[in-house]
Amino acid sequence: MAKTASQTRTKGPAKKQTQDKAQDKAQDWAPRVVPDLFRIPGQERVVSILARLLSRPPRVLLLEGGTAEEREKLGLYWTALLNCLALPPSSSLPPSHCDPSLALPGGPGPCEQCPACSRIRDGVFLDLVYLDGREGRIGIDTVRELRGLLGQAPRDAKRRVVVLGEAQELTEEAGNALLKSMEDTETRNAYVLLAPQRERLLRTLVSRSWVATLSWDLDGVQDREGGPDPEWVEALAGFLKTGREWFGRTMVKGQVDRPLAFHVIHACRRGLIRACQGRPDSSLAQVFHERGNPAAWRTVDLRLDEAEQALRTQVAPTLVLDWLAVGLRGALRAQRG
Repeated sequence: MAKTASQTRTKGPAKKQTQDKAQDKAQDWAPRVVPDLFRIPGQERVVSILARLLSRPPRVLLLEGGTAEEREKLGLYWTALLNCLALPPSSSLPPSHCDPSLALPGGPGPCEQCPACSRIRDGVFLDLVYLDGREGRIGIDTVRELRGLLGQAPRDAKRRVVVLGEAQELTEEAGNALLKSMEDTETRNAYVLLAPQRERLLRTLVSRSWVATLSWDLDGVQDREGGPDPEWVEALAGFLKTGREWFGRTMVKGQVDRPLAFHVIHACRRGLIRACQGRPDSSLAQVFHERGNPAAWRTVDLRLDEAEQALRTQVAPTLVLDWLAVGLRGALRAQRG
């Protein structure tokens, strides 16, 4: 809403301009509307944990595992829990709720109807800041702009919540700057870090976080995302074992496009997770399980992340798949040597 000149003079021109700039930026940081925000099938255990944390909410919550969409939903769900007007203040909740080891079913949940819940669901909650790493690296300039907002009281909420989607995209400089804000004594700011694995984040950020791990529904993910031609998966698994018969496949003009490259990467990621779980039920999972170890799996995971990022920045899919295949084979061979 526009402000008149007299209103601006009354509150102090410089200070008012700074506040307006920060609030306008917060509008830019708001997330998109997420369908069925309060319905997160398959993550009931984490939802229950968040309910029990509400009596003593952590300053920084780290949600790892699951899919990017599930992490996003749970980050917004936590925002609603902290701000739902139908819920009593945190201090008045039963003390047992702050002990996640007490596996009580259910627990308090957002009412879904109050102004705070409705605005969070509709993507117009003024005291929610959402920085999405899927849109690119989160750099120091963004965090500096954010810190200007964090020094102010929430506009119309119990707590301001800062959600960092795909927080592994934080640069080291930005992560260290954000850490200083997390350590401020202001108690009405809460932070949520979303990441596939905690190992991808700065250790200092993880050490200050309460970590909840989402469940993996690999079969459900595969059903939703589909998969590449099985011949491509078998060919990659064979190359990882022998170093043969991969480049002849990718060199055929028109064989590799972006959807195929993404599907191959996702198949690798599912195979890696299966290997880590001790369930090598696919050709790729068998290779990762038989030839890898935690150090190799870490390298493979980072390689897959870099390959996805390269595709998003329009690197040719054929180059990405060839680079990925060579890198994965090198990672597995290095750990066996």
